Amino acid sequence: MPTPNFATDYQRALQTRYEHNGLVYTQRLWNSPSNSIIRWQGHSQVRLPVLNILEGMKDRQRRTITTAEVNYENTWETYTLENERYWDTLVDPSDIDETNWTTTIANITRSFNDQQKAPERDKFMMSSLFARKQALGGGAGIHTETLTAENFLPLFDELMTEMDEKGIPAQGREIFCTPPVRTLIKNLQQFGRTLPVQGNTGEINRIINRLDDVVINTAIPSDRMRTMYDFSNGARPVAGSRQIHFILIHIPCMCAPEKYSFVALDEPSAKTAGNWLYYEQVYNDVILFESRHEGLAMVVGPAGS
Repeated sequence: MPTPNFATDYQRALQTRYEHNGLVYTQRLWNSPSNSIIRWQGHSQVRLPVLNILEGMKDRQRRTITTAEVNYENTWETYTLENERYWDTLVDPSDIDETNWTTTIANITRSFNDQQKAPERDKFMMSSLFARKQALGGGAGIHTETLTAENFLPLFDELMTEMDEKGIPAQGREIFCTPPVRTLIKNLQQFGRTLPVQGNTGEINRIINRLDDVVINTAIPSDRMRTMYDFSNGARPVAGSRQIHFILIHIPCMCAPEKYSFVALDEPSAKTAGNWLYYEQVYNDVILFESRHEGLAMVVGPAGS
């Protein structure tokens, strides 16, 4: 039997599985619409086309012939994917039989996806967005706070106003948050109009109305929303990592290019000492565009949170 390379079909199956079973809470970010506008250059590099208009309108002088010139430039933002991962396992045919087919390749890879791969995707997404925002924004757009019911609405309003000032479209902004923040938001939406957040009912109503206009996604487990992880083997917490309470994002400001370069299953042979061998490798990364990074803001806890 020829060795299958089912990379494309496997990627499609994984994406469907995550979306329908909710295993990857950041799937909307991994499926950013901006994935379709980048161009692959080689195996691990992508480019984003950028069209800049050089000059604006000018006063017109009647009966004067002006000199026409090029008033735009097409440039490229180039990014190199740095997250190259692999996973493999041997499965002894005898184990499959002796465990009543529990340790089949299908069951093992399914458990790997549930227990390791899906959580890692969330952790990589959130920690990468934090790192990219910190690098591009110089700290702007990252707010350090111990989040409470009293300060959430003013913080949210501040982040929304900052995006308004930057010209970020109001439609399409979304919140990804931890379960405690999701509960806080639901309580504010239901009861918050009576809370003395700013002592001004009209102002509170205005902010809550804006909150109703933002997409609030399913809460992400808190351990998947940290600022740093050790990805040397899986995704492990590290000292100095802080809690990300929530992010406010206009998703087209980022992309998450991904391709399964190789996925295969080898039958038992002398080279594998009589075992089945499963192997997969992948390039992927999270990119926050230099020209659009104002479309991401976040609130993180202080050191030790």
